[in-house]
Amino acid sequence: MIFKGVDPEIEEKLIEYAEKVRSIFEALGDGIKELNLMNTGKAMSKLTEAIKLDTEADNLRREILKLIGKKKVRGGFVREAITRLVRRLDMTSEWGKEAARYLTIVPYLEIPADLRDVAENLAELSIRSVRVLVDAIKLLLDGRLDEAVEKAHLVEEIEEAADSVLLRGRRLLIEFGEKEENAAVIILTKDFIESLENVTDFAEDAADYVRSLVIRAAEQ
Repeated sequence: MIFKGVDPEIEEKLIEYAEKVRSIFEALGDGIKELNLMNTGKAMSKLTEAIKLDTEADNLRREILKLIGKKKVRGGFVREAITRLVRRLDMTSEWGKEAARYLTIVPYLEIPADLRDVAENLAELSIRSVRVLVDAIKLLLDGRLDEAVEKAHLVEEIEEAADSVLLRGRRLLIEFGEKEENAAVIILTKDFIESLENVTDFAEDAADYVRSLVIRAAEQ
């Protein structure tokens, strides 16, 4: 147990919370797949599910913070470490929720195919980054520190790939803007694509924090 003196209930809740965050992105990915199959009804159902899962994750986050506030955590470092890790997961899930919300209003199938390819690529990368991040957190809590670091490094690699895809997407957005008369569609498409890239940014931030916790654990 990396967080010495922590009630097992908190670690269990932390793992449950991380898995709930992962489920947000699984639902988001399913929603995008259904959109590509032109199953609009199923897509909206999955996107609504992703938004609902974020609310459930937020409730779990509050439960964890309440538990930390009680006498279940000893030591300022441990309390701060868990709080910061939870906060980073929260920011990641928030951007997943935003991406799902954008998709409920963006006329997705009217976006040019090459720009949709960028969005789908970013979605795959964001989903993968969260999956790997959650694995890193579970390995950290299990005391498998070297494996946790490997996963954290992989999250960073995914974020770098997402940066490259976003750059290509911005170039395509300029071309799209020259043809699309509805400025709102362009803005919403831009915001949707950037929300996906933001997921990988915050996942990387959380992975960096996992690495810092591994260093701290090695010093103990």
